[in-house]
Amino acid sequence: MLRSDVLPLVLGTAHFGTNIPRDVSFEIMDTYFGCGGNVFDTAAVYGMGVSEQTLGDWLKSRKARSKVIISTKGGHPSLPDWKKRISEAEIRSDIESSLRYLGTDYVDTYFLHRDDEALPVEVIMPILDKLVREGKTRYIGASNWKVSRINEANAFARANGMTEFAVSQIYWCGAIINADGVQDKTLVLMDDAEHAGYAENGMPVMAYTSQAKGFFSVVREKGYDELSERMKNTYVNDATKARAERIFAVADETGISPTAVSLAYLLYDKDVKAYPILGTSRPERVLEAVRVFDLNEEHIKKLF
Repeated sequence: MLRSDVLPLVLGTAHFGTNIPRDVSFEIMDTYFGCGGNVFDTAAVYGMGVSEQTLGDWLKSRKARSKVIISTKGGHPSLPDWKKRISEAEIRSDIESSLRYLGTDYVDTYFLHRDDEALPVEVIMPILDKLVREGKTRYIGASNWKVSRINEANAFARANGMTEFAVSQIYWCGAIINADGVQDKTLVLMDDAEHAGYAENGMPVMAYTSQAKGFFSVVREKGYDELSERMKNTYVNDATKARAERIFAVADETGISPTAVSLAYLLYDKDVKAYPILGTSRPERVLEAVRVFDLNEEHIKKLF
């Protein structure tokens, strides 16, 4: 769960220690922490523990554990066969290894990385409730769960005195996502139906791929024709193009990058509380992203 006093940007650590070298990962975390950020997101599946180990080493070296909020995720399907892994034994194995890599005896929020809709919520929620009661996590979250399943799970938990999901993670960015263009069909995307569900239940959302992989900055610099086929398939549509024109106008007026400006669509959504997860390989990109908070009310009005 997230406190009200934190910078509403989360630092994603998926490639720390693997694609992003350890020393650069430390620089990114130092920069983010120096900007007032204190929510770090990782997962057991990221580098098969390397991301968690890198974050854990940073926490120890900076003596920062008591100053930050840590979320990690388990229960991801096995790779490469994508077999479901949401049994109590598998979840316990994942959280124990995560705690060991992170060098802590608890995490602030523990997410199930995927759902298994073949399993009733009556099976899943007692497993997670035990983790909270044992002090291994303070809160639980749902990553890539449909809001309807979250509501069902929380209704069961409430009726039985168990811990409810406090936060969700789904794919949400300033671009309008083409569902047919997303290759991983296990991902849950923010769309009109999901958005309405979160507006109704009031649950905060930690949005991953929140910068749309730099889509708006790439378009501004090179144009739509130079996008990769994957980016075209995922993000290019009339609604995204209309947003892009508003983003470019505000970016030109303020000198803030289009990617940073696009985060305003999440941060200033009037119905759903969003905490965008930043994914970056360079410290300066963190400094770029936090400039979204330099936008004033007039700039935000122009975007919406």
